[in-house]
Amino acid sequence: MKKAFSLTLALALAVSIVTACGSKEEGSSSNGKVKVEFFQYKSEAVATYDALIAKFEAANPGIDIVQTNVPESATVLKTRVAKGDVPDIISTGGDAQFADLALNDILADLTDYSVQSSVIEGYKTTLKLITGTDELYGVPFAANANGIIYNKGEFEALGLSVPTTKDEMDNVLAAIKAAGKVPFHLTFKDAWTALPAWNVFTASLQPADFYADRAAGSTTFAAAHKELMTQYLAFMQNGQPGDRFTDGYTEGNTAFAKGASVMYLQGVWSIPEILKANPEIKLGVFPYPVSNDKSKNLLVSGVDALFAISATSKHPEEAKKFIEFLIQTENAQQYTNEQKSFSAIEGVFQNEEYYSDLKPVFEEGRIADFPDHYINGMDLGIIVQELMQKKDIDAALKKMDEEYDKLANR
Repeated sequence: MKKAFSLTLALALAVSIVTACGSKEEGSSSNGKVKVEFFQYKSEAVATYDALIAKFEAANPGIDIVQTNVPESATVLKTRVAKGDVPDIISTGGDAQFADLALNDILADLTDYSVQSSVIEGYKTTLKLITGTDELYGVPFAANANGIIYNKGEFEALGLSVPTTKDEMDNVLAAIKAAGKVPFHLTFKDAWTALPAWNVFTASLQPADFYADRAAGSTTFAAAHKELMTQYLAFMQNGQPGDRFTDGYTEGNTAFAKGASVMYLQGVWSIPEILKANPEIKLGVFPYPVSNDKSKNLLVSGVDALFAISATSKHPEEAKKFIEFLIQTENAQQYTNEQKSFSAIEGVFQNEEYYSDLKPVFEEGRIADFPDHYINGMDLGIIVQELMQKKDIDAALKKMDEEYDKLANR
């Protein structure tokens, strides 16, 4: 039985029933073509999708694909769902919002959709874990990863090797500071930018069954996360001197690209923006070495982009035709190359040299999904941002438990 995770979406269902009964004509262009709205949340991918849409429309002249990309896309989508105005195709990440949409019957069941056979099995499993069902409400398309991005030129100049254990990482941090350089440029103006590192420490060091036990009420964040939070907080003290709340994500990408720090704690999605700011920078990415036990040093990698179809779309076949086009090897490879992402599609590979340090991790299967994808509705970014300000671990863990219980009981 499906459980409504979100009061907003529960109310949205009632509103959408009423709204859907209106007489508004949707899905047809003035030129007689079928109009399919493609709502996607990644601003950095607009140009790539524009090119793919043009290619699709040239081969399918009877279909108009209308790309929608807006600021605050999660809020906009929630508002539109509440009004019964659901886009035909929704591309979001494999996250809590996706679970909300799936578990409230907003999305079509795509379990038996033929294109699922082209998707790497692990990413389909991830979507099922996120929704807690055996059904697939989306087609995984692209994946991302949280690693430590580093300036290869700086590493070479300092005589540093990529660390693979916590002790080695501590030595790298010490060497960078001894040379008068900054290990990390931190960007806490945007609260969420503290989460890439938090996700890795949590995925690597928390008890394996933590989320199931927390849901059952047999553990708490305070009981299970204090040690890892202590280690995380200490690690995050290796940022630039002075105010670490002045810069946000955009400023941080540019600052790192221009040499403000030797390393950068961001997901690989930031690499295109870093390269825009400095096309000459030599980059690499390595997994966080949070433990001296290499088997615990995981790469957090999740579904960065998936394709879902509205359960009430008037043009599901045209929507499916576009999705089928996007996951064709040539087109999925174009997206992967331009977005510097990893692909969820079999036979599509990421061959950029700066990902070479991640190859052993993928080969050994040391992969974990984003922990914050399993904590629906809790604004972890704000809690962790406050932790960075006040450095009060007990208060942060208490807040996590309070917010978790509040959301679980509503």
